[in-house]
Amino acid sequence: MPEIVFIALKLAVILALYLFIVLALRSLYIDLLPEKRRARAAAPRVSRAVKAGRPHLRVVSDRGKAGRFELEGETVIGRGPECQLCLDDEFASQLHARIIKAGEAYLLEDLGSTNGTYVNGNRINYPVGLRHGDRISIGRTVLEFRK
Repeated sequence: MPEIVFIALKLAVILALYLFIVLALRSLYIDLLPEKRRARAAAPRVSRAVKAGRPHLRVVSDRGKAGRFELEGETVIGRGPECQLCLDDEFASQLHARIIKAGEAYLLEDLGSTNGTYVNGNRINYPVGLRHGDRISIGRTVLEFRK
Protein backbone atom coordinates (compact mmCIF):
# COMPACT_ATOMS: atom_id res chain seq x y z
CA MET A 1 0.00 0.00 0.00
CA PRO A 2 1.19 3.46 -0.75
CA GLU A 3 2.30 5.66 2.15
CA ILE A 4 -0.40 8.24 1.37
CA VAL A 5 -3.12 5.70 2.34
CA PHE A 6 -1.54 5.21 5.78
CA ILE A 7 -1.34 8.97 6.30
CA ALA A 8 -5.01 9.35 5.30
CA LEU A 9 -6.04 6.56 7.69
CA LYS A 10 -4.07 8.16 10.56
CA LEU A 11 -5.74 11.51 9.90
CA ALA A 12 -9.17 9.87 9.78
CA VAL A 13 -8.60 8.12 13.13
CA ILE A 14 -7.33 11.36 14.74
CA LEU A 15 -10.33 13.27 13.36
CA ALA A 16 -12.71 10.61 14.70
CA LEU A 17 -11.07 10.81 18.17
CA TYR A 18 -11.41 14.60 18.27
CA LEU A 19 -15.03 14.36 17.14
CA PHE A 20 -15.72 11.80 19.89
CA ILE A 21 -14.14 14.05 22.54
CA VAL A 22 -16.11 17.10 21.38
CA LEU A 23 -19.41 15.17 21.40
CA ALA A 24 -18.69 13.71 24.86
CA LEU A 25 -17.92 17.17 26.29
CA ARG A 26 -21.06 18.60 24.67
CA SER A 27 -23.16 15.83 26.21
CA LEU A 28 -21.69 16.50 29.66
CA TYR A 29 -22.37 20.23 29.28
CA ILE A 30 -26.01 19.62 28.32
CA ASP A 31 -26.49 17.20 31.26
CA LEU A 32 -25.09 19.72 33.75
CA LEU A 33 -26.85 22.80 32.35
CA PRO A 34 -30.33 22.15 33.86
CA GLU A 35 -28.79 21.88 37.34
CA LYS A 36 -27.41 25.41 37.00
CA ARG A 37 -30.76 26.74 35.79
CA ARG A 38 -32.61 25.03 38.64
CA ALA A 39 -30.26 26.46 41.25
CA ARG A 40 -30.64 29.98 39.85
CA ALA A 41 -34.40 29.65 39.51
CA ALA A 42 -35.04 28.32 43.03
CA ALA A 43 -33.95 31.33 45.10
CA PRO A 44 -36.06 34.16 43.69
CA ARG A 45 -39.19 32.05 43.32
CA VAL A 46 -39.40 31.00 46.94
CA SER A 47 -38.78 34.49 48.26
CA ARG A 48 -41.11 36.33 45.88
CA ALA A 49 -42.77 39.28 47.62
CA VAL A 50 -46.30 38.79 48.88
CA LYS A 51 -48.81 41.61 48.66
CA ALA A 52 -51.02 42.16 51.68
CA GLY A 53 -54.14 40.00 51.77
CA ARG A 54 -53.13 37.79 48.82
CA PRO A 55 -53.16 33.97 49.14
CA HIS A 56 -49.63 32.63 49.52
CA LEU A 57 -47.51 29.76 50.77
CA ARG A 58 -45.10 30.31 53.64
CA VAL A 59 -42.08 28.02 53.93
CA VAL A 60 -42.20 26.56 57.45
CA SER A 61 -39.25 24.17 57.20
CA ASP A 62 -36.79 23.70 54.38
CA ARG A 63 -33.49 23.08 56.16
CA GLY A 64 -33.23 26.61 57.51
CA LYS A 65 -34.62 28.43 54.47
CA ALA A 66 -37.56 30.75 54.91
CA GLY A 67 -39.70 32.53 52.39
CA ARG A 68 -43.09 33.19 50.92
CA PHE A 69 -44.59 32.49 47.54
CA GLU A 70 -47.64 34.29 46.18
CA LEU A 71 -50.20 32.04 44.47
CA GLU A 72 -51.42 33.06 41.03
CA GLY A 73 -53.79 30.82 39.07
CA GLU A 74 -52.01 27.46 38.72
CA THR A 75 -48.80 26.85 40.68
CA VAL A 76 -46.74 23.71 40.03
CA ILE A 77 -44.45 22.67 42.89
CA GLY A 78 -41.41 20.41 42.50
CA ARG A 79 -37.71 20.22 41.74
CA GLY A 80 -37.97 20.75 37.99
CA PRO A 81 -36.91 24.04 36.38
CA GLU A 82 -40.35 24.35 34.76
CA CYS A 83 -42.06 24.57 38.18
CA GLN A 84 -43.33 27.92 39.45
CA LEU A 85 -42.22 26.96 42.98
CA CYS A 86 -38.86 25.15 42.76
CA LEU A 87 -37.81 23.18 45.82
CA ASP A 88 -34.25 22.18 46.62
CA ASP A 89 -35.40 18.91 48.17
CA GLU A 90 -34.15 15.53 46.97
CA PHE A 91 -37.34 13.87 48.30
CA ALA A 92 -39.59 16.00 46.06
CA SER A 93 -40.41 14.84 42.53
CA GLN A 94 -39.62 16.92 39.44
CA LEU A 95 -43.34 17.72 39.11
CA HIS A 96 -44.65 16.92 42.59
CA ALA A 97 -47.94 18.78 43.15
CA ARG A 98 -49.95 21.72 41.93
CA ILE A 99 -52.27 24.28 43.42
CA ILE A 100 -55.07 25.56 41.22
CA LYS A 101 -57.55 28.33 41.84
CA ALA A 102 -61.17 27.26 41.43
CA GLY A 103 -63.35 30.31 41.95
CA GLU A 104 -62.48 31.59 45.43
CA ALA A 105 -61.07 28.23 46.57
CA TYR A 106 -57.59 26.79 46.13
CA LEU A 107 -57.17 23.07 45.41
CA LEU A 108 -54.00 21.03 46.00
CA GLU A 109 -53.43 18.03 43.74
CA ASP A 110 -50.64 15.44 43.85
CA LEU A 111 -49.13 14.88 40.38
CA GLY A 112 -48.27 11.20 40.90
CA SER A 113 -45.23 11.90 43.07
CA THR A 114 -43.15 9.04 44.46
CA ASN A 115 -43.20 10.13 48.10
CA GLY A 116 -46.70 11.62 48.11
CA THR A 117 -48.15 14.95 49.15
CA TYR A 118 -49.52 15.48 52.65
CA VAL A 119 -51.97 18.05 54.03
CA ASN A 120 -51.96 18.35 57.83
CA GLY A 121 -50.24 14.94 58.03
CA ASN A 122 -52.73 13.11 55.77
CA ARG A 123 -51.65 11.80 52.38
CA ILE A 124 -53.85 13.08 49.56
CA ASN A 125 -54.93 10.97 46.56
CA TYR A 126 -57.31 13.45 44.95
CA PRO A 127 -57.57 17.27 44.78
CA VAL A 128 -58.14 18.74 48.25
CA GLY A 129 -59.45 22.20 49.12
CA LEU A 130 -56.98 24.29 51.13
CA ARG A 131 -57.95 26.33 54.18
CA HIS A 132 -56.02 29.06 55.96
CA GLY A 133 -53.26 27.51 58.07
CA ASP A 134 -53.14 24.12 56.31
CA ARG A 135 -49.67 22.57 56.32
CA ILE A 136 -48.49 20.97 53.08
CA SER A 137 -45.62 18.46 53.26
CA ILE A 138 -43.69 17.81 50.07
CA GLY A 139 -40.61 15.70 50.70
CA ARG A 140 -38.86 17.31 53.66
CA THR A 141 -40.31 20.73 52.90
CA VAL A 142 -43.32 21.99 54.85
CA LEU A 143 -45.37 24.85 53.44
CA GLU A 144 -48.22 26.68 55.13
CA PHE A 145 -51.19 27.97 53.12
CA ARG A 146 -52.19 31.53 54.03
CA LYS A 147 -55.25 33.33 52.72
